[in-house]
Amino acid sequence: MILPTKAVASQELTVKRKLSENTLQVQASSPVALGVRIPTVAVHMTELFDTTVDQLYSIFTVKDLVQKFSKSPAILEAEKGGRFQMFDGNITGEYIELLTNRKIIMKWRCRNWPEEHYATVALSFVPTLGRTELQLDCKGVPVCKEENMRSCWQKQHFEEIKGLLQPTTLSG
Repeated sequence: MILPTKAVASQELTVKRKLSENTLQVQASSPVALGVRIPTVAVHMTELFDTTVDQLYSIFTVKDLVQKFSKSPAILEAEKGGRFQMFDGNITGEYIELLTNRKIIMKWRCRNWPEEHYATVALSFVPTLGRTELQLDCKGVPVCKEENMRSCWQKQHFEEIKGLLQPTTLSG
């Protein structure tokens, strides 16, 4: 019987480690990930809102407010590990981290993305002279969906939230 040398055993361990790292990058939610690697991009956007940090943070964590800006029923469990579903099920995911009035990190998926593919969306809330800057950092967006993602955030989130923040809308 011939035993493998240390060099061969080390190579096998390195290959296994690289395979497991690649697997985890494909789908971080599952220890045994199957699927196809797809080319992805990162999307960064910033937007100023005429409101306080706590009010803007609430718009992303309070079910009634999410339903108002999305104009559709929503499922929202705003806690670590909690699930969400918005825009008639077109957006689904899970809250990874919530730092009250500072940051929300979510595992995020659009219905028309490749099966079981999620991006990581981080929303940072930065107070500025009587306003709040929202910084969106999204990693793992399929390349073919980049423009669609930017457009959806601009029109369906930012513009709708600004409409919701009009004095008569939010109180009524």
